[in-house]
Amino acid sequence: MKGLWVKDLLLLQKQLKTFLMFMLIAAFNAYTIKSVPVVFIMMAFFFVTTSASTIFYDQENHGFLYLFTLPTRKKDYVIQKLLLVLVSSLVAVGLSFVLIFLMMQFDPELQTSGQDLLYSALYSFFFGCFYGSIITPLYLRYGTEKARVFIFAIMGALAMGIILIEKTGVLDGIAGSDFMASVANLNSLQITGLTLALTSAMLGVSTIVSRRFIDKSVAF
Repeated sequence: MKGLWVKDLLLLQKQLKTFLMFMLIAAFNAYTIKSVPVVFIMMAFFFVTTSASTIFYDQENHGFLYLFTLPTRKKDYVIQKLLLVLVSSLVAVGLSFVLIFLMMQFDPELQTSGQDLLYSALYSFFFGCFYGSIITPLYLRYGTEKARVFIFAIMGALAMGIILIEKTGVLDGIAGSDFMASVANLNSLQITGLTLALTSAMLGVSTIVSRRFIDKSVAF
């Protein structure tokens, strides 16, 4: 698995200018709408998308056929890709903290409490892993272009679902439910533990699905 990490890190090293551009875009949006959480979310989205795109480079020019003639197991490949999603989410969170602290020195409107920062970081980490858990098996099964179509379709369906929920008043019912009340009463440690447990479950399911998909896309 070490060789897989070296390969992907060398690929991502070539994207340093792209990562810097992503950071500037996130900072610009945060400064424009005066929102700290947007930095965390955008950074997680950008970094996970770029990391998952390494699958595309592996697939180019029948790359899988060559890669799996080496002493590389499909199981190890899938695990490494999802660990890369996890690491990229953590890196995005860390760089978001740095970016936000720098921006706070120049814009007092972006000042926020430490607890809000930690929650924003936790939620963006969960979002990054959730997003990566979806796109990784899609990339492995359908390739980059088709997978992007599926992703946009899923995002559109979610957006329409949220709009319908808001219009029908279902969201108010959910917000006032006993379940949401019990969640709201959880302390920081419990919320962190719940988020990490959900993240582990998502990555585990994604690993199982991805292994099945890679078996179908690669003949041996």
